[in-house]
Amino acid sequence: MSDSLTVKIPAVPSFAPAEYTLTSVKGVRAAGVRAGIKASGNPDVALLVADAPLAAAGIFTQNHFAAAPVVISKAHLLRSHGLVRAVVVNSGNANACTGTQGEADARAMCEQVAALVGYPVEQVLVCSTGVIGVKLPMDKVRAGIDLAFKELSSDVEAGRRFLSAIMTTDAFAKEACAKVGDALVTGVCKGAGMIEPTMATMLAFMVTDLDVRAEQMKRALTSIAASSFNAVHVDTHTSTNDTLLLLSTRAVKSAHDWARHVEPVARRLSWLIARDGEGATKVTTIQVTGAATDEAARAIARRVASSALVRTALYGNDPNWGRFTSQVGNAPEVRHAKDLSCVLQGIEVFRNGEPTAFDRAAASRAMASEDVKLELVLKDGPGHAVVLTSDLGYRYVQVNAEYTT
Repeated sequence: MSDSLTVKIPAVPSFAPAEYTLTSVKGVRAAGVRAGIKASGNPDVALLVADAPLAAAGIFTQNHFAAAPVVISKAHLLRSHGLVRAVVVNSGNANACTGTQGEADARAMCEQVAALVGYPVEQVLVCSTGVIGVKLPMDKVRAGIDLAFKELSSDVEAGRRFLSAIMTTDAFAKEACAKVGDALVTGVCKGAGMIEPTMATMLAFMVTDLDVRAEQMKRALTSIAASSFNAVHVDTHTSTNDTLLLLSTRAVKSAHDWARHVEPVARRLSWLIARDGEGATKVTTIQVTGAATDEAARAIARRVASSALVRTALYGNDPNWGRFTSQVGNAPEVRHAKDLSCVLQGIEVFRNGEPTAFDRAAASRAMASEDVKLELVLKDGPGHAVVLTSDLGYRYVQVNAEYTT
């Protein structure tokens, strides 16, 4: 007689909509429509248009198979010197690994939008997300762009329609905002799998009216991403299409420390990506302190976050400190492993290289939370880093096994 396995499928989490969205920023309009690119019939073409040029900066995938829209958008940002009037996005098809035809199609999307808004083509950026290696159905894309242009609106729901149209395997919408005096910082993103970027995330768009020049945003964006989108781990697989865009109308005077108001919005969006994680039940913040350098701390945290044994223990609420500490021991950046201490959800389970006495049942109950913190403390130096990781359960396998079939 064989044992039966009861599969626990996590419930889809529910989050209240953000108070403000992209179109809450005055002078920004958006739309999201159904063009028939997705077999599901869900929205799949999104358009964002500004009444005046936006200051813009972007970070893009470092995957050597960067998708055609990434190639075109990077070139346009350079040619426009960081001025953007529109962003067009399609979902359901990544337009990646599609050769010269893919680049021609991405360029054609920009040209169509440029003709509609009446501005230079280099002031239009393009993003795509979905299945890799399939040519875009350009008849549907063109029709979708025309329809999206007709439906552009500045109402708050238009920003959410934009968000809906960029989603693929996302289980829920991801949006965040902050009010900074008279200014707004808003953001939306999509991403649930194929996440361990060396730059940002799948697709993320942040719009503000803080008066920040494109050059300032470009300098700050790397640091903002380092503590947010670039600190997310789901499955050690950087996408071909990763794009983070920060756009500003520059309408409201801002202080020199403007970036500190943008960063929390970015961190919230990245937390939502980890929380989705294609079946995740929680987000674990892995904090490494006392490493030789910040770079060493980041490498150690990523090594722990990428371990399937660590992530399945997190899924099962199993305070199995041996998995955490042994993975730290696998990191070549560690100098004095015997000085390691480990604190799980506020409970010290390992001190100076030895286990401590703790209540395992209480620790397991503490781990049954949407937010888990794993602190790894070394005595190698001043380095510290934080990485967010999702747990690994049955639903992740199901989603990715069935993705194209």
